[in-house]
Amino acid sequence: MNASEDKQPSDGLSVALALVTRIVSAFSSIIEGRIGQVAALERREIQRAASVFAFAFTAAVFACAAAGFAAYAVLTALSEEHRAAGCACIAVGFALLTALAVFLARGGTRTG
Repeated sequence: MNASEDKQPSDGLSVALALVTRIVSAFSSIIEGRIGQVAALERREIQRAASVFAFAFTAAVFACAAAGFAAYAVLTALSEEHRAAGCACIAVGFALLTALAVFLARGGTRTG
């Protein structure tokens, strides 16, 4: 064996290791880019869900206030003799609205 035969296996090994290093680096950069995209997508989805929740909560608060003011207006418009009937009609109306909301909520969550 001479000195040139000893260098060939180590040169071949260093070339193979350099090739493996480049391949791993390429895969690493691809995976890092994809993970960054997924993280950005998750942040946007969380932000969108938070804004939808905030708007839905605000709408619910205003809907409850409007219903309360409507009930108060009906009760003040009725005379003393018809206040009990007015209260019963308001209660039935709210019960129907609640049943409709439950029906729509259950229909929106079903899958299949």
